[in-house]
Amino acid sequence: MTANGAATGSEKRKLPRFHITPCQFHDNELKKTFSVQDVSLGGLGIRLVDRSDLPSFAVATVHKGILKIEGMKLPCEFQVRFIRGSLIGAEWENLNPALKEHLEQISHPKYLGLNLKAYDLPDSADTIWYHNPIGVDLLLYLSESKIARWTLYIHHSFISWEQDQAVRTGRALAEDEEGYAHGIVRVETRLIDYDPQADRRLIETAVELIKNAAIKEENTRQLILNHLQGAI
Repeated sequence: MTANGAATGSEKRKLPRFHITPCQFHDNELKKTFSVQDVSLGGLGIRLVDRSDLPSFAVATVHKGILKIEGMKLPCEFQVRFIRGSLIGAEWENLNPALKEHLEQISHPKYLGLNLKAYDLPDSADTIWYHNPIGVDLLLYLSESKIARWTLYIHHSFISWEQDQAVRTGRALAEDEEGYAHGIVRVETRLIDYDPQADRRLIETAVELIKNAAIKEENTRQLILNHLQGAI
């Protein structure tokens, strides 16, 4: 705990993910298509459905192919940086100018918010899930029909709030645990690593995202904005 009451340290949280995603990578050499779970200007995360593909994605291997993302198909090249369970983390190599421009556009907070959609979570009636297929999730946790906690994940970063706590920020890292599946949804484990002090720039990004998010209840949007703006 820091002097201003913010929590530090790490904990584990569950994060829902779809098995099959609209964002996909087709590998030129492997002649196979893979689901892209997260994508940004820094790189991408690929979830392997078939673990027999793991040897093909060894750390430091370079892959070339076509990335299908938000209505476009563009050539790309990346190098594998880490493997956690069946999740492949990679960084772009020789980033294609057209892909860079497209990623800059769809990574803007306004765009990320406009493309959030609500989805049902099996066996989780007290959790409301909003998802953007390029790596943004908003989870609202209810207690007695009221929001007791929320977490906004933006790629590998997060902002969270809960009752009797200040707004906190940090990093959300994939764990080796495989998680478990409910139909087309997979619930995975993330290691939540809190920042010693809240990241003001990340909070400001979250404000713009939430202002433009397609949240069903306007009072929910205002509640989250009040928490965020009070932390700036």
